[in-house]
Amino acid sequence: MELETAQDIRNRTVEFQQCVTTFNKRINKSQHQNNQQVAPPNIKRSEFQQRASKIAKDISHTSELLGKLALLAKKKPLFDDKPIEISELTYVIKQDIVKIEKNLKNLQDYLKTGNETSNEELKTNSKNIVQLLNTKMKNVSGNFKEVLETRQKNELENKSRKEKFFSTLQQQQQLTNHATTVASDNPFLMDTPSNGGENNALLSLPQDQQLQLLEEQSSQYMQDRNLAVETIESTINEVGNLFQQLATMVNEQSEVIQRIDTNVEDIDLNITGAQRELLKYFNSINQNRWLYLKIFGVLIIFFILWILVN
Repeated sequence: MELETAQDIRNRTVEFQQCVTTFNKRINKSQHQNNQQVAPPNIKRSEFQQRASKIAKDISHTSELLGKLALLAKKKPLFDDKPIEISELTYVIKQDIVKIEKNLKNLQDYLKTGNETSNEELKTNSKNIVQLLNTKMKNVSGNFKEVLETRQKNELENKSRKEKFFSTLQQQQQLTNHATTVASDNPFLMDTPSNGGENNALLSLPQDQQLQLLEEQSSQYMQDRNLAVETIESTINEVGNLFQQLATMVNEQSEVIQRIDTNVEDIDLNITGAQRELLKYFNSINQNRWLYLKIFGVLIIFFILWILVN
């Protein structure tokens, strides 16, 4: 018995290894085919996602710069209000807005080509993403315009305060000069020559020079402020144009979504109407079925009676 049992046992390790190898090859081949079929849509989707993600990051960065500019624009110092830093931030934000708007338009054109995906749900999701980015960018442009208007208002107020300040100094100097002239013309009010008088004469020259220096600084300050106001006005006009373009893009997206909603409502109405017609047809079939059964029963009864009579 033991010899017979030993002869019946066979070593099938090699066959088992061959089966495992064949099974692994089949699995690897099927996975490779699935990856080849799925890879192109993923690449296309990732391209849209990368573009949208980059635009979202740019909008966030621009919003941070806009917050810094808003803090600087709200300050109202008469001197040292950091005009260079404000001008640099304004220029950078304006360039960022132009770049983001261009990228948004390219993303919208890429979506219109229809190469992104054939899935309607993904298309709708992509359109919603584009509309959301357009809305955020519209808000950023509107806030930038408000900050520039606030800056322009503060510039005009500082200009008015500066003019009042220097006009007061000029009036005081004119009164001082007038009093000195009257005193010099009246012999009873003239001071006796002394060392103090010489000192006063020596001190009068620096005061005139200081006034002249203040006038020159005032003139230069006014020129700088006028240039800053003109720059802000031109920037406001440019941002206004960008804001209108973004508003147009948002309106276009809204119209597309409204048309989609209208089509969905029409489809829903058509489906409801089709269901109603199917129910009517089903009821009519049921009624006709009972009619056919009645007719068939009458015929059978008539046939049986005819047979019995004959």
